[in-house]
Amino acid sequence: MTLPLRVTVAPERADASPGDALTFDVTVRNASDIVEHYGVEFLGLPDGSQVRIEPDVAKLRPSESGTLTVRISLPVQPPAPAGTYVLGALVQSKYRHDVSRCVEVPMELASIESITVKATPEVVTGGRAGRYTVEASNGGNAPVRLYLAATDPERRVTTTFEPGWVDLPPGTSAQALLTVQAPLPWNREKARQLTITATPDLPGATPGTGTATFQQRPRFASKFAKVAGIAAAVLVVAAAVAVPTLLLARSNAKDDKAEAAATTPVVPPTAPGQQQSSPAQQQPSAPPSVAQGQPSAPVGGGQPSAETPSEEATEQAPRRIDLTKDKNGVLASDAYRNDGFLASGDPGGIAVPGCENATAVSVIPGADQKKFLTTANPDDATKCNNVPMLLDFVQGAPAGGLTLVPVTKNALEMEVTYADLSRTLEPTLSVPENKAKARGGIEQVTVRPRSQDGAATAPVALTEMVLTPLR
Repeated sequence: MTLPLRVTVAPERADASPGDALTFDVTVRNASDIVEHYGVEFLGLPDGSQVRIEPDVAKLRPSESGTLTVRISLPVQPPAPAGTYVLGALVQSKYRHDVSRCVEVPMELASIESITVKATPEVVTGGRAGRYTVEASNGGNAPVRLYLAATDPERRVTTTFEPGWVDLPPGTSAQALLTVQAPLPWNREKARQLTITATPDLPGATPGTGTATFQQRPRFASKFAKVAGIAAAVLVVAAAVAVPTLLLARSNAKDDKAEAAATTPVVPPTAPGQQQSSPAQQQPSAPPSVAQGQPSAPVGGGQPSAETPSEEATEQAPRRIDLTKDKNGVLASDAYRNDGFLASGDPGGIAVPGCENATAVSVIPGADQKKFLTTANPDDATKCNNVPMLLDFVQGAPAGGLTLVPVTKNALEMEVTYADLSRTLEPTLSVPENKAKARGGIEQVTVRPRSQDGAATAPVALTEMVLTPLR
């Protein structure tokens, strides 16, 4: 049976990308013996596509041909999924619906890449380590696997992603945990700029990038440096006042000696055989110690008794430091300075929700009313007690050996930073003297719950420190 119409479409196929505008010419020939009114419709277009047809209707006499122009705009956002679409140009009589014909037109929609990366928070302030939540989004129109990485210009930051890659369908996003670690700066804050990349697993693909900042607190608090600077300025001023005074005093002393020499009476010469006595030739008195009945020093240098320990031996002996000697409540950051170290919270070590500013330490009683040292919010000694604790030994006096006594056994671990910038993890909370000495001494330790997500039920609670000086 001969169809009452014939249809051709130009072009016969199309290659496109999201956002493109396509034009098709649909030519219709009326093969019937009556006048017909034809319209055209395009089927199978991606969602969100817009279609305009000129003219709306082709009025054709028998054996007459006409062309309808179809203009199609593909959506930009959200982009249609990439792949092959089979479009249908359906031409149909306006009054006889049984008179129609559909011509297929293949369309290849190319894939596009739109990868975005965002770190939350954008700035983390901490000590040696910090954590971010990284969100990667696929705004393209094809599924993709993204490999995550982060770098800094100085290449001093070590980064770890959990997980290291994510699979994303079009229009979706996923999160990963980024942990960063870097050597502590010595005496001033250090802002380390991080570039975070999410690279598709396709050859030649363009990665998505984001940025973050790791703001590190110095090894020695800046406020102590300011205090040292003020003290140095005071010494300079004191020296400027004292030196002229001393010079003037010495000048006056010389003048007094000269005056005394001028007024000393002249002693006549002594006759032969006659002795002259003078105050300088009189019998000297006994030393003060003898005159006052005190025993004199032993002959031969007077070595100290074996029963009395020397001062040097006492200084090098291990010291037991009671960490709960202060009264209950939040402590000053230099509360243990006389013991040789500073204590503070390290909220950047493990991200504990609501404890971003928990930089203090406190002494609080436990359920058994026994006191312990723990980390705390500066405004509440009982909050944020599972934030890591940073114990930083004062400059020039690293520890030669260390043991910490916890409230709960096997609940904490200790990360140790040595003078040679090496690090070890000590689950026993103890560093022997030979190990510390081989690495130049202990500069600082970070005590934290063994659970790495900050959700441990046991707080960072310590009662005592056994400290051995570096020999």
